[in-house]
Amino acid sequence: MRTTVTIPDQLFRLAKSRAALEGVPLHVLIEKGLTLVLACPTLAESRQRVEFPILRSKQPGSLSAAELLRLESQSQLDEDAQHAGLV
Repeated sequence: MRTTVTIPDQLFRLAKSRAALEGVPLHVLIEKGLTLVLACPTLAESRQRVEFPILRSKQPGSLSAAELLRLESQSQLDEDAQHAGLV
């Protein structure tokens, strides 16, 4: 199918150069780009509802923001140590 599109000059020059580097006509590069864009899920499709499990605590209560930050920092340090092979 034939159609006419308006492409900014700079983008056209970049596309034309890329097509030349790849040794393909410009329309092939445009088809490839459209195929890639259309293969990606749309924002609405990627926002699917995720169900998280509810884990019951053996020691119910609440944490202060400071305690939560301390635990999160400790968890990150432990994880970094594992990745570094220190544990």
